[in-house]
Amino acid sequence: MSRLDAVAARVRESFPEALAETPAGARVDLGEDVLVAGRENLVAVLTLLRDECGFDMLADLSSVDWYPREPRFHVHYHLYSFAHNDRLRVKVMLPGDDPVVASAVSVWPTADWQEREAFDLMGITFAGHPNLKRIIMPDEWVGHPLRKDYAIGGVPVEYRIEPAYVGAEEVSADGRPSKGGLPPRLKRDRGSKSPWTWTG
Repeated sequence: MSRLDAVAARVRESFPEALAETPAGARVDLGEDVLVAGRENLVAVLTLLRDECGFDMLADLSSVDWYPREPRFHVHYHLYSFAHNDRLRVKVMLPGDDPVVASAVSVWPTADWQEREAFDLMGITFAGHPNLKRIIMPDEWVGHPLRKDYAIGGVPVEYRIEPAYVGAEEVSADGRPSKGGLPPRLKRDRGSKSPWTWTG
């Protein structure tokens, strides 16, 4: 029995309905072990994988938009076991009209910023997250830039957050791009090479 089969059997033993998509709910995809879990049992499955199967590190959390396919969104939890030196990807699939899944912050605190990134750029909501707000785009941004139906190119974009800062210095109203100006420091440095630029 492979490590993946053993892990899948342990998950099925505790949560018979937790694994989805294939009869076993487990497969090898491009050389990587993958478990496909339902969102209803996700946190319990992740906790079991941490506590009983040795996957003690959440290495990464990523999301994919399969628009127009349904279920539209996939969230991937990339786990690592220090004891066994192996990796496992847990995938959960979410419908386009209800992209909500429970937060994994209670299992791995490192999921905090990673879930915020998926929320910000993909619009996936992580229920129970302690501080679910944008982490990259401005708070007033409309839409989620990594969605496949998000407009790209030719979109007029201007940040209008006031006050504006360059380092510790506040940029004067006349110097802001929205007023047609640039701070003196940016004018001075624009186009010049960094002292760390490699010249070959």
